[in-house]
This record gives sequence, structure tokens and C-alpha cells, in this order.
Amino acid sequence: MMEEFTPKNWFWIVAGDESKAWSSAAGAYVSEFSSGRVTRIANEVELFDVLSRLKLTAKGPSRTFTVEEVREALLRIDAEATGSASSAAELLAVAESIEFNLPPAL
Repeated sequence: MMEEFTPKNWFWIVAGDESKAWSSAAGAYVSEFSSGRVTRIANEVELFDVLSRLKLTAKGPSRTFTVEEVREALLRIDAEATGSASSAAELLAVAESIEFNLPPAL
């Protein structure tokens, strides 16, 4: 049974890895989490965007993302807008145009 969504205390299973979940309370991966408070998400780039929109940017993944990781995430979201963009600057422009929040370090 799903619990009421509580952004500051929620879990995300990232990229299908059921062994851990990202915790918005901890701002890190945890191995124990409630199955009633979990959402599945494709990757950490999309997770960062979700947490940013919830005003929880500080609780999102803070590692450096590769250009390829960002490109793959943007292709999943809007392949047409992403097109052949492949440099950090081009991908930042795509993200801005589709109102997608990218992590600060790219």
C-alpha cells in the first residue's frame, strides 16, 4: 500500500537497482526503506531534477555527471529537443529549453 507522498522523507529506486534507494531525508543511498514510500526513476540526473523541483536540491545527488549521462537522460525525456547535442554547453541549452534542472557539475 502506497503511503502519502512526503517529499522530505521519500525513497527512489534508481535505474532498477532494488538493493538500495535514494533517501530524500538522508540525501544519500540507503539499504533499508519502506516499500510504501518508494518511486522508481530512470537515473540520477532525473532524480536531481525531481528533487530540485521539490525545493530539495541539497538532498539530490551531488557527484559530477558525465556529458554522456546527461545526454542519455535528456534523450529519454525529449529525444527531439536533444537531437545531436553532445557537448556540455549544448546539453545545458537543451535542458534550459525544456525546463529541466541539471546538476551544477557537468
